[in-house]
Amino acid sequence: MTDSFNWRTRKTAQGAHNVSTLQAQFGDGYKQVSGIGINNTAETWDLDWTGKRAEAATLRAFLLSHVVSSFWWTNPWGEKKLYRVKNDSVAVSFPAGDKATLSFSFEQAFAP
Repeated sequence: MTDSFNWRTRKTAQGAHNVSTLQAQFGDGYKQVSGIGINNTAETWDLDWTGKRAEAATLRAFLLSHVVSSFWWTNPWGEKKLYRVKNDSVAVSFPAGDKATLSFSFEQAFAP
């Protein structure tokens, strides 16, 4: 499998943004806010995938190999960015028959 992840059917996604800021609150109600660093906004995506066990095994291998190395992924907004698999996020269930469901999270990366 290559260092990219294809968004196909049978998946659900929920995204969030985390903006790193420094804030100073003053007594008169004024608040000063600034971003921390050049990459102060990072995305995370919680994903679920359901398919056949053989496909799930391939996807699981890809996910586990990309906890420390990043890959290109086009998110549901259509934006191609670098991501890593969040280290404690890969989980699997076997609902019935030859099916498997993988749950995992992507966190945005800013370098390979």
